[in-house]
Amino acid sequence: MSIAWLAEPAPDRDVVISGRVRLARNLLHYPFPHRASEAQLEAIAQRLREALGAAGLTQAIDLSGLSLQERARLVGARIISPALLQAQAHRWALLNADGSVVAALNEEDHLRLQITCAGWQPDRLQRELIRWERTLNAMPLVWARAPKWGYLTASPINLGSGLRLGLLLHLMGLQRARQITRWLEALQALGCHTRGLYGEGSLAFEGYVQISLLGRRDPLDELLARLRGTLRTLIDAERTAREQINRTALEEEWGELQATLRHAESLSLGTTLRALAVYRMRGMLDENAALRDAADQMLFEAAVYPPPEPEHAAAERASWLRHRL
Repeated sequence: MSIAWLAEPAPDRDVVISGRVRLARNLLHYPFPHRASEAQLEAIAQRLREALGAAGLTQAIDLSGLSLQERARLVGARIISPALLQAQAHRWALLNADGSVVAALNEEDHLRLQITCAGWQPDRLQRELIRWERTLNAMPLVWARAPKWGYLTASPINLGSGLRLGLLLHLMGLQRARQITRWLEALQALGCHTRGLYGEGSLAFEGYVQISLLGRRDPLDELLARLRGTLRTLIDAERTAREQINRTALEEEWGELQATLRHAESLSLGTTLRALAVYRMRGMLDENAALRDAADQMLFEAAVYPPPEPEHAAAERASWLRHRL
């Protein structure tokens, strides 16, 4: 699955692969998805599909009609979260033309709307968020909201603005220099949550890491202001750490990985991520943006299954990566 928005030129793409803003909303007079009946879930999905389709999210994917492999690829592409890997009725993903705006229906909340762009583009995220907040508020729908708490959500953690800012980073230089832990601690001191590529419970691997900052009652511009200075210093530190990478050793590692890819009948997700990370780093050290972008596209193509993986997953992964590389 090609990710169109990921191909756009963007600042700081070498370190920040993508930035994302997520909004959570629930319809008034309907239970949260985990308490709703089949009929209620169907009614929620129908109302949201009509409203969001009219707003430009015209690609509609009925998740219950997909195979596990197809859903696993949507998780890898960050179109849906791992929470939607299980086949359940009346769960949908709605997308705009380039996939940069995705609405997940009947996940933890009735609506999880995410806006994504390549690189570190805080002003663009701010503009798009304002536009979509206005769009949601103008819809013929009533969102569940309380004067004291703000927008109501299935998890109390998300009460308030329903807003979460997230960044997908590649910090392979800092990880290999054994400096990544202190930087992640610095981000946590700002209120950021840090995790691996695939959300809660996943680990940072080969420098791939997600950070997120919860809005609660803070608007996006305040979250961005809180993050800007530290993130800029982090980007500079990662670039400095990359200068210390032993290029000869990296090429030897790549040679070993190529041999594995040529002969392996199956590949773990960990080995796949390592191959993509090394492939990406080689491109950046050569200042080859095309190679870097190809690595990022492959990162978003990799299927991500719930543990334990089905037996065929590792073999399919080996065949796919061998073909792509």
